[in-house]
Amino acid sequence: MKRIIVGTAGHIDHGKTTLIRALTGIDCDRLKEEKERGITTELGFAHWRLDEDLLVGIVDVPGHERFVRHMVAGAWGIDTVLLVVAADEGVMPQTREHLDICEILGLTKGIVVITKKDLVDAEMVELVEEDVRDFLKGRALENAPVVAVSATTGENLDLLKGMLRDLSTGIEERSREGIFRLPVDRVFTLRGMGTIVTGTCISGHLSVGEEVELFPFSRKARVRSIQAYHEDVKEASAGQRIAFNLQGLDRQDVERGSMVARPDTLLLTSRIDASLRLLKLPMKPIRHDSILRFHIATTQEEARLVLLESDQIEPGQELFVQFVFKRPIVVLPGDRFILRGSYAIQTVGGGKVLDIMPARHKRKTGELGRAYHVLSKGTDLEKAAYHVLKGGFQGVRQQNLSILTGKDIPSIERVGEVLRKEAIATLVGKTYLHKDYFDAYREKVVAFVGEYHKANPLKIGISKEELRSRLPATDVQVFQSALDVCVAAGLIVVEKDRVRSRDHARGTSQTDEFEKRVLDALLTAGFTPPGLKDLAGIVGVTEKNARELLERLAFTGGVVKVGQDMYFHRDMIEEVKEKAANYLRDHQEMGPSDFKSELNLSRKFLIPLLEYLDQIKLTIRKGDKRVLRG
Repeated sequence: MKRIIVGTAGHIDHGKTTLIRALTGIDCDRLKEEKERGITTELGFAHWRLDEDLLVGIVDVPGHERFVRHMVAGAWGIDTVLLVVAADEGVMPQTREHLDICEILGLTKGIVVITKKDLVDAEMVELVEEDVRDFLKGRALENAPVVAVSATTGENLDLLKGMLRDLSTGIEERSREGIFRLPVDRVFTLRGMGTIVTGTCISGHLSVGEEVELFPFSRKARVRSIQAYHEDVKEASAGQRIAFNLQGLDRQDVERGSMVARPDTLLLTSRIDASLRLLKLPMKPIRHDSILRFHIATTQEEARLVLLESDQIEPGQELFVQFVFKRPIVVLPGDRFILRGSYAIQTVGGGKVLDIMPARHKRKTGELGRAYHVLSKGTDLEKAAYHVLKGGFQGVRQQNLSILTGKDIPSIERVGEVLRKEAIATLVGKTYLHKDYFDAYREKVVAFVGEYHKANPLKIGISKEELRSRLPATDVQVFQSALDVCVAAGLIVVEKDRVRSRDHARGTSQTDEFEKRVLDALLTAGFTPPGLKDLAGIVGVTEKNARELLERLAFTGGVVKVGQDMYFHRDMIEEVKEKAANYLRDHQEMGPSDFKSELNLSRKFLIPLLEYLDQIKLTIRKGDKRVLRG
């Protein structure tokens, strides 16, 4: 069965709710206040099986100017609109504003319904229709069908139903693909069931039993049951009016403006890139840094307007802009938004979200035009490449690239495959890195290792961890992949945890001589090796060079580091291990005094050597004694 969402638009008291009741038999005025005052203040919902194969969901929106926020929430996610104009009043201020909002949200299909036909004569109906036609010239609904009806007498309601049926054939059903999102427009509790949230599913699909997250509050719940148009269903999908029974959430944990999605599939953002079109006259220009009300789905937030290309935006003009929000919001690229003045209750314009994680652009630069073109008109591949390039040396995790492009994981995997085939980017683990940055990173690896050798000629190489910390921040897997590529190209050599240049020899004749002097000095000293300063004097080098020589010898196995700046000749360590093992075989346990007597050690070397034997798992400490490890 095909499903579409129809929304109403129009001035207060022009008969939107009465029309819906006449068409569907459902009264959308739920609240006592609405019943008493005769106006809709909250969103109302109805459904209607127009044909055996067509189910229509209807969103009834408030017409009063004070409730335009709710009108925006209702219009977001609808497929077509019924623009309602009362025959006894004609086009009114909220008629104009609602049509502006519909156009900004990209609604191009609809029907104009002249209501209250029974209250005026035929001539008045003709005058109102002429007024409407003039009003719609040059607008999105210029060629929309117009029908005059009476919800009271039922006149022409069948004609309207036929028009809706015909209109629905040209509306494409929303795809099940994409990131599942449901903006919450109502939340309440039912006895015995718990928390219920409702909204229009705008993309993707979700099944009973799945875990969901409420953004931006980072609260998680499980979907206990789903209803679509008062019927229990196993799955919710785009284009349906949905009610979720959420397990694990209290009523106070949820509020209108929340977004229901799968965990980790959306990102909070305080800054976005967008296209902005200011409405035509009677609007005034809006200046850079103005504070405005930003409406998107069921969310309203205060935003600062950053004009990137000029100091003000003129009526009717469309520009590339940024918005900086007072509090983080949740959006995806392609989402449409409405702007209203911060004080004046008036819609001033709107546009489309382009980038949900942009950099702080430098204003009035040449790069802005290229970014705007790619983000607004580029292919999925071009947009993905843009975000990967923007990720720099850190790249973009596959999950984040999905969110940045508004595509689900299977879709982004297909795009990623093309990125790799066309050598635009490389995929390391789950991170995409642009080829330009991966190549630059590899060059930095080779260059830094070369510079390191010049500054430290006696060192055998640089440790992997130190090298990674000296290079631009990136994922560990990216670092390792760059090393592997450099090794395969013969540019560097990796031994154990050390990285050295291919052309950096293990040592020169001079370093070989210094190493021999170090080994001789340590072997002669036996179990009481000299400290760093004394050793440097014996060998005839600086303390820095002595430490570097010791590190080289420790790496190659000539000496063993036991403590801070405490090194033993490897033969002495082997003797320590042998004597300790023999003593323990004969005596089962060994205390510090036993060890000291056996090797004739001073306390300075005693404790570090005992701890070393524990470290290499020859012995294990029990109280103040050591025993052989089993």
